[in-house]
Amino acid sequence: MSLMPYWLRHLRNVAYRDPVARILEDPFAVFAKDPFFRDPLKYMRQVTAPLEHEQHGIEGIYSDSEVKVDGKKVEVHLDVQNFTPEQIQVKTVGNEVMIEGKKEIKREDGWTKSHFERRFLLPEGFPPERVECHLDKGKLKLVAFRAEPVPERNIPIQDKSGSDEKA
Repeated sequence: MSLMPYWLRHLRNVAYRDPVARILEDPFAVFAKDPFFRDPLKYMRQVTAPLEHEQHGIEGIYSDSEVKVDGKKVEVHLDVQNFTPEQIQVKTVGNEVMIEGKKEIKREDGWTKSHFERRFLLPEGFPPERVECHLDKGKLKLVAFRAEPVPERNIPIQDKSGSDEKA
């Protein structure tokens, strides 16, 4: 019986454990782990995403289709078509709206559990008492109304061009 296969296996294992030997074996393996080099376009989109989107006052990372804000109300749309109204719970805690859905289905081969939880901080001027919730065809719509509607006001235009001509 020869010890040669044992020594070859041992040398291969040493090469895998030694980072210097790994770099010499495949110098491009280091770049494969870096998210920039794996997909540069996706990486740049993720890094610049906060700069591209308008800040709407609701903290977190949500798509534009989920959150719509205008001066009078804030709307949050969620797809909850796999849940019944009894399985969804919506509540406010302080200035935060929490939506939670839980369901358990017993099958012959075991259990299937589904759970989601979303939290939204309401912007200033939108009290939690003025939040409404509607469910229509699997779409949950939360609407938070402003405490007091923003009054319309006219802003006078100051004409400074006339004073420059006299000088």
